[in-house]
Amino acid sequence: MSGVVNLSDEEARATSLLAGRVLERVRRYRPNEVLIEFSDGTRLFVDASIQLELSIHGGRIEEE
Repeated sequence: MSGVVNLSDEEARATSLLAGRVLERVRRYRPNEVLIEFSDGTRLFVDASIQLELSIHGGRIEEE
């Protein structure tokens, strides 16, 4: 492997792997780490080499 990351392929794979999962919680252990846990036990780790800033914007709100 050449070490070059195809961001488009990576996006598609992540989207496919996480489709339909239900978010359980988001944890921050360190300024550069985020752990996203889903109700089925799936965990998504995000690690940034510099301080990670999260930006969450509004979207569709589901009514119960």
